Amino acid sequence: MLKINALSKRFDKIRALDDVSLSVPAGTITAFLGPNGAGKTTAIRIMSGLMEPDAGDVEICGHSISRDPFSAKSKLGYLPDQPMIYDYFTGIDYLNFTMDIFRTQKSERASRVEHLIDAFDMRPSMNEITGGYSLGQKRKLSLIAALCHKPKLLLLDEPTLGFDPKAIRELGHIMKEFATAGGSILFSTHILEMAEKLCDFSVIISKGKIIATGTIAELRQKSGRDGSLEDIFLELTS
Repeated sequence: MLKINALSKRFDKIRALDDVSLSVPAGTITAFLGPNGAGKTTAIRIMSGLMEPDAGDVEICGHSISRDPFSAKSKLGYLPDQPMIYDYFTGIDYLNFTMDIFRTQKSERASRVEHLIDAFDMRPSMNEITGGYSLGQKRKLSLIAALCHKPKLLLLDEPTLGFDPKAIRELGHIMKEFATAGGSILFSTHILEMAEKLCDFSVIISKGKIIATGTIAELRQKSGRDGSLEDIFLELTS
């Protein structure tokens, strides 16, 4: 579903990514973990097509994000760490704008978003201008927009940022349902307890390099610690 091949990216003298390769199979959830500044957001932006790598490539459902961006992005739902929403839209206008881009039939639109609007308690805000939204409201709207065209892959950069406990719980339910239906998810988070509950696989990155990948059991073996994901993470990144 998602294949990352030897990504490298440098900003001046700083090597943000160094030969990063990973894959996310269909029907699975992968946690993308690392300390601040490890390269997670840079990698996710390259995966989404927002940033070009210095070397390497990204494939989404067999389509190269660099050589066939339209086909690749049509399969992708992306939640950035900071919302990228036009402040002069109402919430519902923004969702319709997004569905226009993906050519979603008008007869299908309500069924795509109504349950998500209610799940995230966004109904009272949908006719308000997004410029007045809180961070949490903007990110909820961004998540709904990421899901509205029925993507095959979700890239979620710190998806719980700005979310209250109820929204975090709903997010977990939606992620599990998405993967059960055959979709793939890669998400970054600093909430390791959430990652341990949700993920099938974990990828740990530090200083721009992948240092460990696998299931929790495989990471325990690699780290030599029989503890939680947080214990393993601290052991491998210290």
